[in-house]
Amino acid sequence: MIDRNRLFGTFMDICATDSEPKKERLLAEKLTRHLLELGFVVTEDDAGEKSGGDTGNLFGRLEGRGGGTPLLFSCHMDRVSPGRGVRPRIEGDFIVSDGTTVLGADDAAGIAAILEALTAIKERNLPHPTVEVVFTVAEELALVGSRFFDLGRVAAPCCFVLDASGPVGEIVIQAPEQAKIQAVFNGRKAHAGFAPEEGVSAILMAAAAISRMKLLRVDPQTTANIGSISAAGPTNIVPDRCELEAEARSLDPEKLRVQVNLMTEAMRSAAAAQGGSVEITVTSCYPGYTLAEDSQPARRAASAAQRVGLPVTFKSTGGGSDANIFNSGGLPSVVLSCGYEAVHTTAERIALDQLASLADWVLALISDGADGGHSTS
Repeated sequence: MIDRNRLFGTFMDICATDSEPKKERLLAEKLTRHLLELGFVVTEDDAGEKSGGDTGNLFGRLEGRGGGTPLLFSCHMDRVSPGRGVRPRIEGDFIVSDGTTVLGADDAAGIAAILEALTAIKERNLPHPTVEVVFTVAEELALVGSRFFDLGRVAAPCCFVLDASGPVGEIVIQAPEQAKIQAVFNGRKAHAGFAPEEGVSAILMAAAAISRMKLLRVDPQTTANIGSISAAGPTNIVPDRCELEAEARSLDPEKLRVQVNLMTEAMRSAAAAQGGSVEITVTSCYPGYTLAEDSQPARRAASAAQRVGLPVTFKSTGGGSDANIFNSGGLPSVVLSCGYEAVHTTAERIALDQLASLADWVLALISDGADGGHSTS
């Protein structure tokens, strides 16, 4: 029942609207108009004020007609950089950017699919359960916006977050916990030509620490990465300060703790071995989650996918999403794959058929909800 051309037009319009983290105002205003036209009551919270952004999370509710279990859909409004001045176009069977920016299908695909499914429902005056949507801000900054969203406002018993790469029909039921590590290595300055022996190089300490770490794919459940090293200064001075930022993730909380401890111990031992010191700050970014395949959101997502002929796959992911925050707050949430490819790169793209299938999936979820969520085919 969806209108493919309208769907593609909506998607490209969202992509072309600047919406980098903490600068989502233009898109938020556009989405508010869309939702109001569909009959939603829309409010904006104070997440922007609390996080230093220009926009809060949008929450919309459309009262049901015909009963059924309330549904909550969620997407984020922001995108990674370079995400300004996106010029989307259809190229063959795909929608792409011009190659100088990301496309922004992460997460415009989810937003467009939700809007199209709701428009189709309204056009045909179809019965539907109460539908709630939350469009979050600053998700790409370690899920900042969803942390400030009040889950007490939600009537739905579970949530469907449209925010994963991979073929439409995949359902994410497990995601990792993430921790960030910030370290400042402190050494001692000296002239690099006259008396380098009197100096203690903070850069050498950081390099030695990194050389002792197991990084990238640590094991099937765990990853770790060094994101940046910073030590600006002249070449004729032994540097006395070097800053390092790193992260670790794991589907297993105990493995995450072990990995973080190994990384921080490598930093301390490398600093001590060279006569320096290191200040380390470890921050928990978000908790992980694991849901069963027969949990309510997973079961309902699978039933709707089967209804529109999509192959269903349950999977885990190495990335975080707003579902991590929602699950930790007691709202069972799965992530639906949206069909986009090469996410977070200028080669990002989405197949036209995948975007259409995503809208079909959302529409089936809403239709199943009107039936009480019991459809199995």
